[in-house]
Amino acid sequence: GKAKAKQADEEVEEQPEGEQAAATEGAIVEVKAKAKAKAKGGLRKKVLEGMGDKSLDQALAEAKEVVATADARIAEAAALEEAQEAQAKAAREEFEKAKAEVAAAGNEELEATAAHQKLLLKVLELTEKEEQERRSLLEAQKALALMEVMAVKQKKLQELEEKRRAATEAAEVAKKNLLAQRQIEKDALEATRRALDEAKALKAQARGTGKRPSVGGEPELPPAKRIVTAFDEQETLPATLVDGDTAV
Repeated sequence: GKAKAKQADEEVEEQPEGEQAAATEGAIVEVKAKAKAKAKGGLRKKVLEGMGDKSLDQALAEAKEVVATADARIAEAAALEEAQEAQAKAAREEFEKAKAEVAAAGNEELEATAAHQKLLLKVLELTEKEEQERRSLLEAQKALALMEVMAVKQKKLQELEEKRRAATEAAEVAKKNLLAQRQIEKDALEATRRALDEAKALKAQARGTGKRPSVGGEPELPPAKRIVTAFDEQETLPATLVDGDTAV
């Protein structure tokens, strides 16, 4: 095992520095890309879990409130930091003055130095707190932006669903009208066919007897006029008849 490890170390040392650097940079880029994708997915999961059973509008309102609270906290921290910085500046000036005036007073110098260090630590603490508030604000802003995007997508989906429903209803109406028109045409063709058959029958009968008898005791109409009459009667059929329906 030690021999293999030693051999591996020697092989690494034998590699050119350029190749090692390129491999290292590639590994760093890959790790950063994976970390970024993981962080983005984690934020989305965190936002969805934080919403729970809340509606998107309620979650948006709460997120905006969180952002506003974070802004207020940062402003408060900045103001406090500015005040502490002013105190630190005054303390430094006092320290320098005391140092010049009482160079021989070691105890006073030590006290002033301790006070100065204490103020510096306080300023550092406030700075770290402000940075933490800024990070919290950034997370809240990201969550708010994500929920706003989700709200826009939801609204677009609702609009698309309404358009789809309207198109479906229009298609159904058009289909019914088309079926009704086809039924009218079918009935008209059937009436024309019957009229032609009757005209042929009357013509054949007239050839056999030498005259054109009337049907039902009424004066017989010429074949062409009977066809026109059949079409006129068909125009009075209801427009809502479809295949399989009959007029009453």
